Amino acid sequence: MDKLDFFKHHIENPLIDIMNTRAQDNNFERQWLQLYIPNRDLQYAISQLSTLSLKLLQQVVALAPVSEDQLVEAMDLSFGVIAKNMNKLSRLGFVSKSAPEQRKAVYQPTKIGIKAVNVQNQLSELLDKQHAELVERYTPEQLQLIATFLQDLKHSH
Repeated sequence: MDKLDFFKHHIENPLIDIMNTRAQDNNFERQWLQLYIPNRDLQYAISQLSTLSLKLLQQVVALAPVSEDQLVEAMDLSFGVIAKNMNKLSRLGFVSKSAPEQRKAVYQPTKIGIKAVNVQNQLSELLDKQHAELVERYTPEQLQLIATFLQDLKHSH
């Protein structure tokens, strides 16, 4: 089997399966959070959030009080993306905003926001444990080779 055939059968197809599973995982994360948060209003609010919004909420809890400029730096995202997601988090009651002027706004998590992040952290710990068990099977050199290959693949598309 030549290298291209090997790639197509042993790398490309599993990568496609992983990407499809990862797309479903975004829904899995929200469903997991909803399962472990009994409040129906909060479950509905969480169902309205993207994975990015959930990650931003984690940053707010970790850095609070935090400005949008600090979130832009911490998340390496544009101001527009941060502002849009922070407005949604504020509207749904996960964070409170201290100033009406967008660039000067400082955010604090609400009790509901903190509760959602605590449940997120439980899920993260579970996933970290699974990932640690997976990578334990490989040497650091093998992991570096895999990472390099994936970066090369990413940049060639």
